[in-house]
Amino acid sequence: MTQEESLDKKPVEHFQFQCKSCGFELDHEIGQNSLVCQSCGAVEPIDTESFNVFSANPYDSTVLDLVRNEPTDVHFHVRCDTCGAGFDFPKNTHADECPYCGQNIIVPVNLQRQLKPDAVLPFDIKEEQANASFRKWIKGLWFAPNSLKRLAMRKHPIQGTYIPYWAFDADTYSSYTGQRGTNYTTTVTVRVNGQTQTRLVTKIRWNYVSGNVSNEFDNVLVPASEMMATKLTTSMTKWNLVKAEEYNPKFLSGYRSELYQVGLPRGFQKSKDIMIRTIRRLIRRDIGGDHQRISTVNTRYERVGFKLMLMPLWVSAFLYKQKTFRFIINGQTGEVKGERPYSWVKITALILTIVAIIGGFVAHNKGMI
Repeated sequence: MTQEESLDKKPVEHFQFQCKSCGFELDHEIGQNSLVCQSCGAVEPIDTESFNVFSANPYDSTVLDLVRNEPTDVHFHVRCDTCGAGFDFPKNTHADECPYCGQNIIVPVNLQRQLKPDAVLPFDIKEEQANASFRKWIKGLWFAPNSLKRLAMRKHPIQGTYIPYWAFDADTYSSYTGQRGTNYTTTVTVRVNGQTQTRLVTKIRWNYVSGNVSNEFDNVLVPASEMMATKLTTSMTKWNLVKAEEYNPKFLSGYRSELYQVGLPRGFQKSKDIMIRTIRRLIRRDIGGDHQRISTVNTRYERVGFKLMLMPLWVSAFLYKQKTFRFIINGQTGEVKGERPYSWVKITALILTIVAIIGGFVAHNKGMI
């Protein structure tokens, strides 16, 4: 983008939190409900109100009020209050820093999204702790190349990012049909080396069954970001939601934050895919017996509610043999999830070792016959 093009764009309103003492930027202090000046150390408390993580917005009436179901991509154009530079935020991002002077900038989410976050789960893990968690994760990987573990000792650029998640509640009532399998033993006659022998074998007796199960789901989390690998964000499930705070843009100062890209209806459909796994476990337990087969499941969802939450992640990537591997670190617990390469030399060596052990065992047994 040329400077002329940047000047032609109309900048959006935004927040920039600056120190009242020296005018420098304020960052959210990890582990505290306060902003801290990065120059003089002045502290500014964040006014917070008690947030009930179990209080949800009504899903049905909210969906009816939505003008559009799926959000469109946006690029916010911002003019920094500190240096005057105009620039575009990365796609679907509403909190970042000025690329020219590094000042933190937060755009109100209701400018381009009909639903604003209900809550934010603040960072508890600092950057150096996140890097330590990453190095420990790398060193603990099975079948990782030795050169990768040496790479882990280097410091990697890491970005504190708030990722949007939907949290769904629902009361479910499911009717099912299926089969219950019960083990029983019976005697069968077989011929071995020309001789008739009898053996006890276990068989399964199947009976058709039907029934009903119900469950109350609370805070089923669905990532609302499409800028990161869904496999990574979905696998990040260990959150202490009791520590969530009512949404306040001051918590975002010093971090990047995304707008939701998965709309509310699509998010609820994804939550059903998660709920059905629990429902099927309940059905299997209800069927009982030694084995279960589920033929049909019909589920009714009632009292559906939702919250839009911003979850803290440290996000980074490393380059290994010309391929990029992304990883994320839970900003609350330090848990690491990531993509990783494998050492096929180590895997092949293990397979050959197992084959050699089995071959030696077979040869030994033949020698005993």
